[in-house]
Amino acid sequence: MTDLYEATEQPAVIATYYLTSIEDVTEHLRAANRLGLGVRVRSYLEAEDEDEGLVEHWEVELLTSSPVHEGEEAEPEQATTAD
Repeated sequence: MTDLYEATEQPAVIATYYLTSIEDVTEHLRAANRLGLGVRVRSYLEAEDEDEGLVEHWEVELLTSSPVHEGEEAEPEQATTAD
């Protein structure tokens, strides 16, 4: 079996940014859109201090083109609902 990432050429990473606010993420996404670049965004939790708990951070990769090619759909996120 061939992995999808092995079968199709993936766009090259231009730069990776590690951001701490959603406002910064939004600014980077708007700039990438204006320039016609692709993006890949990941969020992660990181412990700031032992007593403070976890803080959310974002990794934004600027790509030479979209990681989702025409005719393909992005993998759907699993939604959870609370009753």
